[in-house]
Amino acid sequence: TLYFRDIEDWRLLRIAEEEDRILLTRDLGLFRRARKRSIRTLFIEEPAIEKVLAYLSIKYGIRLDFNKEDTRCPECNAKLRYTTSLIDVADKVSSYIASKYREFWICPSCGKVYWQGRHWKTIEKIIEVAKYERGKLQARLRLREKPLSTTVKKSE
Repeated sequence: TLYFRDIEDWRLLRIAEEEDRILLTRDLGLFRRARKRSIRTLFIEEPAIEKVLAYLSIKYGIRLDFNKEDTRCPECNAKLRYTTSLIDVADKVSSYIASKYREFWICPSCGKVYWQGRHWKTIEKIIEVAKYERGKLQARLRLREKPLSTTVKKSE
């Protein structure tokens, strides 16, 4: 997984091509340019992240669960190191965070530290709804017996 907030289209296309990545985009022009270059790409129209995750789970076999031993930094994409040692994070988090949480993920590349704070409940809810949406989509696909398209349409 790679995630870029600000990157020129040509660089994104080059990375997808050179590293044989699947390009997910809401930019129709970028989607069309990627298709012309035979880059595997998926155009996302659906605004609901839960439905997008459900679709990706089916189309690409992506698991909808959290593996604390195998997760990546949302800032730089490096693999995070899991730890329960307060010594590892003592100088990187506040004393309040250190006293409240016991599990941490440290990025060896950018140095950021993560824990399951308040936002974690929101993430868990999104994953649960995505699993539910995946079940609904799988049932509809069994009825249609058609493969998934290269576009995640609204309310698909």
